[in-house]
Amino acid sequence: MSDVIRVAEVSKWFGQKVAVSEVSFTVGPGVTGLLGPNGAGKTTLLRLIAGLQRPSAGTIQVFGSDPRADVDVYRRISLVPEDEAVYTRLSARRFVRLMAELKEVDDPAAATEEAIATVDLEDSADRALGGFSKGMRQRAKVAAALVNRPDILILDEPLNGADPVQRAALISLFVRLGEEGRT
Repeated sequence: MSDVIRVAEVSKWFGQKVAVSEVSFTVGPGVTGLLGPNGAGKTTLLRLIAGLQRPSAGTIQVFGSDPRADVDVYRRISLVPEDEAVYTRLSARRFVRLMAELKEVDDPAAATEEAIATVDLEDSADRALGGFSKGMRQRAKVAAALVNRPDILILDEPLNGADPVQRAALISLFVRLGEEGRT
C-alpha cells in the first residue's frame, strides 16, 4: 500500500471555531512535512491522524483503517506532541520505560535503552525531566515515541528548543527512519 495515511474531506470544529476545513491528502512512507501559519490547524490535524480526536466531517484512514476504531493500527502510531507532555519528576529513563510498558513492548527494559541511545540521552537518562532543557525534553519525548518502533511517527514541532547539534541529529534520525520505510 503506497498510501499509509489518507485524509479525505476532513473538517474539525470546536463549537463555532473551525480548526480544519475540508482537507484532503495522502501520505506514503518517508518523511512528509506539514507547513502553515500559526493557528492553521496543523496540530489539530496531527491529533486527528493519530486518532486522538474524531473528525467533525470526513474520514481518516491509516493503513486502510480508522485509527480510532482499529487498535492494531493505533498501536503502530506514535505522536511527539508539541506541548510539554512529560512527567517532570520522572527520570528520562523511567518516562521512556513507562511508555514502553503502556505500549506493551515485549522487552521494555531493552527497548527503553535502545530508544534512549537513539536520541543520545544515555548520560542524562537518570536525571529528572524537570531539570532538562527544552531540547533535551524533546529528545526524551522522541525516545518515548520510538520505544515501540512505530510504523508512523507523528512529530509536532519536534525541533523546538533543540540546539543546532541536537537539531541536526534529530533531522538525521528522522531522515533515517523515513529511509527505513517508516512514515
